[in-house]
Amino acid sequence: MSRWRPPRPKSSPYITAEGYRSLEAELKQLWERRKHVTIALSAAAAAAAAAEGDRSENAEFD
Repeated sequence: MSRWRPPRPKSSPYITAEGYRSLEAELKQLWERRKHVTIALSAAAAAAAAAEGDRSENAEFD
């Protein structure tokens, strides 16, 4: 089974003002979500490192 696909038809590289605002709003939402994800991940990593015992010699704590 081949993965080859025919090339997509050429389209305009321009976006509308409404499309730009939509992309800007999505980008802002993704950056806000990223803040929450990184906080949750760092808290989980700290908890896992604490469960390992001595934090000063635990590379996972960093």
